[in-house]
Amino acid sequence: MQLFDRNRRTVKLTPAGSALVREARRMLNQLDATVEAVKKAEHGDIGHLRIGFVAAVLYMNIENIVRKFEKDISEIDLTWEEISTAEQVDALQRDRIDLGFAQIGTPPAELRAHVVHKERLVAALPDDHPASKRKKIDLFQLADVPFVAIPRDSAPAYFDLVTATCMQAGFSPHIRHYAKHLLSVVSLVGLGRGFALVPATLAKASLPGVALRELNDVSAVAEYSAIWNPANQSPVLLRALKALGVPDVDSSVA
Repeated sequence: MQLFDRNRRTVKLTPAGSALVREARRMLNQLDATVEAVKKAEHGDIGHLRIGFVAAVLYMNIENIVRKFEKDISEIDLTWEEISTAEQVDALQRDRIDLGFAQIGTPPAELRAHVVHKERLVAALPDDHPASKRKKIDLFQLADVPFVAIPRDSAPAYFDLVTATCMQAGFSPHIRHYAKHLLSVVSLVGLGRGFALVPATLAKASLPGVALRELNDVSAVAEYSAIWNPANQSPVLLRALKALGVPDVDSSVA
């Protein structure tokens, strides 16, 4: 293969030589781009973050969290999956997701959690229930009304919180119906199956047939946390945790 045409006066590239130069330049540019991408990945400036979440999080200014990630991490690729709290714990332990958002209380010993939002609980009632005509109600008034709950094995901390809130009001909830997701819970309420205790922020959702009412006699607050596995060494996870304001994040991830 001849790459040059030579004579006593000049040397010039043949068509094959010109093609080789173009290809060499392309490869060098690609190498530079590859090195730059590797550097970004190493520092968490680029990468894929797999996120699990419970439905309530969608109504808790989650867009602010997304903006933090996109502002602090220049080329982040986010994948969101709605799964229960218990499923998030399992997914984190199996390295199926990188970060979870749920109401978890105290996480398992091998995981870490950082509270990102607190929300008071309100009563969700069928909008034709007599108590829905008031702006605030005493929870005890609903002692004989069937209760709609998320199963404890799906959301232990949430189940314990709503049960304790009812006990504080002086009764044990008569749990008649179960649903794995919060929006399914309020859908059952809207069908007139009973009442539930839900985060007040669900007022932002369109809930046909459902009235949300503040509680007079008791007060309860649900804490929603970012959850992660410190065994996950992903630099993009480290950057995401820093964006969320997690203290001592370097030592928690390493």
